[in-house]
Amino acid sequence: MKPLLRNLASVAVLATTGLLLLADSSRDCEHGAKDVTFDVTGNTCGSNGTFRVLSGEDACEITTQGASALGFPEFGDSTRDSVDIPKGEWSLHDPSLTVHLGADGGVVRPDAGSSTSVQANRHCENELDGNTLVLTCIDRRDDLSGVEVARCGAKLTPR
Repeated sequence: MKPLLRNLASVAVLATTGLLLLADSSRDCEHGAKDVTFDVTGNTCGSNGTFRVLSGEDACEITTQGASALGFPEFGDSTRDSVDIPKGEWSLHDPSLTVHLGADGGVVRPDAGSSTSVQANRHCENELDGNTLVLTCIDRRDDLSGVEVARCGAKLTPR
């Protein structure tokens, strides 16, 4: 019975240590609440327009308003331990996207007729270019291959 109790105690110590390590390794993004509206031009993911990027106080997560209508994912994350939205310190991700491929393998509109539907994910990152951001989105198959099936982008100008 003693070896069993000793093993249970060891398991309990290891489990507690693991939980403490996980809690200690969680990211902390120290900043005030952020809310930036962007004008979107040259959008090859959807239409041009405006959308907002928001992050709550000390949050590493990013949410958006109006992104879906422009073809962008609605949620994302900071790319650093701080979040400077106008400088592009964030990315967006949609883990569940349906992409329609034509006979030549290129992306077509869903109503384009004969096409093949592929489940994919979309990941968007941006790069600062002067006072604007260049957002680049890559769609990859969500199967184990992770093959790139499409790429699109837009120019974002903060208001």
